[in-house]
Amino acid sequence: MEYEIFGPVFNMFCLTTAVFLLVTLLRLKSIYIDKASPGEDYRYPTFPQGNKILQNAQRNLINLFEFPIIFYATIAIIIATNNIDQTFVDLACYFFYFRLAHSIYHIFGNHLILGGLPVRAPLFLGAFLINAYMIIRLCGML
Repeated sequence: MEYEIFGPVFNMFCLTTAVFLLVTLLRLKSIYIDKASPGEDYRYPTFPQGNKILQNAQRNLINLFEFPIIFYATIAIIIATNNIDQTFVDLACYFFYFRLAHSIYHIFGNHLILGGLPVRAPLFLGAFLINAYMIIRLCGML
């Protein structure tokens, strides 16, 4: 069981890599096929030229380097303190599933409701609550 905890971590790595490759391909398409003139803008992470999917994918890639860092730190502490159990493995998997759904919706949908609330907000909140519970549970074990 001690190695099962690496599954969700590896899946998060694969998700981040897949979004990075998607962004790269969409940027190249925008520059070389759609003939967007990037000028100096190509140097910046949020390349302003390109379609809505490119804009959403770029923002999602940035998101994957923000909040999930707390998840990685939590997993590292769980491993370092030798508190790995099936509950933590399951919670880590659920965290990944929420982040996967969040990324898919953020890139390909990203609609707003209630005058400005993103529909993806419950997906983010689910991942946040799972990670918060993992931290609280871990603190109770130390």
